[in-house]
Amino acid sequence: MGSKGSVLIIEDSPAVGMLLAEFMRKLGYEDIKTAESGHAGISLFKEMVQKDITPLIFLDYNLPDSTANSIMSQILPIKPFTKIIIETANGKEEDSIKEVIGLGAYHYLQKPIHFNEVEKIITILEEEESYLEKKSKQPELPKDDDIDEEKIVEHINFILKTTHQISLNKIIQILGFSNDFIETYLKKLENEGKIVQLDNKKEIACNQCDSIRTSQVFYCPNCKGSNFKLGKLIEHYDCGNISEENTYQNDACPNCKKEIKALGVDYRVMQNHYTCNDCNEFFPEISTSYICLKCENKFKLEDARWKSSMNYKVVNTK
Repeated sequence: MGSKGSVLIIEDSPAVGMLLAEFMRKLGYEDIKTAESGHAGISLFKEMVQKDITPLIFLDYNLPDSTANSIMSQILPIKPFTKIIIETANGKEEDSIKEVIGLGAYHYLQKPIHFNEVEKIITILEEEESYLEKKSKQPELPKDDDIDEEKIVEHINFILKTTHQISLNKIIQILGFSNDFIETYLKKLENEGKIVQLDNKKEIACNQCDSIRTSQVFYCPNCKGSNFKLGKLIEHYDCGNISEENTYQNDACPNCKKEIKALGVDYRVMQNHYTCNDCNEFFPEISTSYICLKCENKFKLEDARWKSSMNYKVVNTK
C-alpha cells in the first residue's frame, strides 16, 4: 500500500498520539507528525505548508496551552481547505456536534477514540477526495433544461452519504448550479424516508462571493492574535493579582505569596476566561470574524450576507 499523504496529530496525551499515529500508518499514511501542544502543532503546520504540504489534522479540543477554536483560527486563514478532525470528550449532543463542525472542522471523534470510527471517517474522506478529483476532470453539469438527471442523482447521493444534516443551499453550492430537478429528487428521497425535512436554516454567506462555506475566526480583543487558551482565573482580593489557577501553587498567591483561604473572602474564581498567549491579557469573551473557505475573503458578522433554505436530516441514503 502506497503512502496516502501527510498527517499532523495535535494531542497532549502521548499515548493517544502514538496509538493514533500507529493506526494511521496501518491505513497507509507514512508522513505523520505529532505535537503535544497547540504552539508546537501550529509550528509544525507552518513548516509543512512551507514545503507545500497540507496535512490531515487530528486536533484535541482542549490542550494545556490552547483550544480548538484558537488553533483553527490560526490554521484556516493559512490553508482554508485543511481537513481537521476534532477529538472531543464532550457528549454527543447536537449542540456539541454543531459547534465543532461550525468552527470549520471536517468531522469529529468522540473520546475515548474507537479506531473503527477513525477508519470510517478516513474512508469517507478518501472517497470524497477521489470523487472530487474525478468530478474536476468531467465537464460541468449543464445549467439549462437539458440536464443529466442520472449524474445529478449520483452527485446528490454522494453528498448525503458524507453528512448527517445539510441545507438545500449547501447542496446547490457543492453541485455548482441550481434547477428544479434537485428539489424534485430531494422530495423523492423524503417520500422514501431517506431524508427528513427540518426547519429552514439561515446560514452566513460571504459578502464577496456569496459562498456559505465559511468558518468563524476567533481572536484576542486586545492584540488581535489568535493564540489563546481557556481556563479559570483567580483574583486575590488582598493584592489584586489575577492569574491562572495553576499559578496559585499550594494555595499561595504568586504575587504576594500570601495564602488564600476562603472563597468569596480572600479570593474569587473567574470561570471560563480566555488568556491570550501573546499579550497575556484575559477576557470573558473572544472577538470573532469570518473567513470564506472558497475565496479566502475575511469579513465581520455585521457585513455578512444571510441565506435561508430548507435543512435536511439524513436518515438512510442506501
